[in-house]
Amino acid sequence: MRFLLLIVAVLQTASTTPPAAAPAPVTVRGDRFQIAVPQGWKVLTSDADVILAHTSGASLLIVRVEAAKNLSEYAQQQAERIMSPLGFAKLSDPRNYKDAHDEWVEYEIRGTRQADHRRILYRALHRGTAFYGVVYEAGEDQYEALLTDAQSIAESVQNLIQSPPARRPVTRRAKK
Repeated sequence: MRFLLLIVAVLQTASTTPPAAAPAPVTVRGDRFQIAVPQGWKVLTSDADVILAHTSGASLLIVRVEAAKNLSEYAQQQAERIMSPLGFAKLSDPRNYKDAHDEWVEYEIRGTRQADHRRILYRALHRGTAFYGVVYEAGEDQYEALLTDAQSIAESVQNLIQSPPARRPVTRRAKK
């Protein structure tokens, strides 16, 4: 009888134990910035640029860019540059966002790459004093499933302030 009660108690405890939390995102550094990379994404490079690949074949590129005087014009030029090698490419109208800390302009691009229907999301982001370009690309059938992940990675961009190199102390020579 005790054995049966022990089994019932273990089963009740197991059913009321909350499931383990999802693993925390990994932090990856680029050129004076860092991002949070969720599970399922693999870091291909993380030098100046950060390139991520998803197990489904989607990709995400984040790069720090030179300051743009006009973010809207810069975003349109870059979106047109990205869509130029695609066949039958279409560029959406821009989506703009601005608050006290961030400003971004976003374009969606549809086209074909080697007979594969692709969707690309390009976002030019101005955060603090830095500018970033974010390019998310996936197959037409996988685009929506990973869009939230790509947007959360783009939102996780944090500026890293690098201090200037240490200066050597100046020593004065004694007069003779």
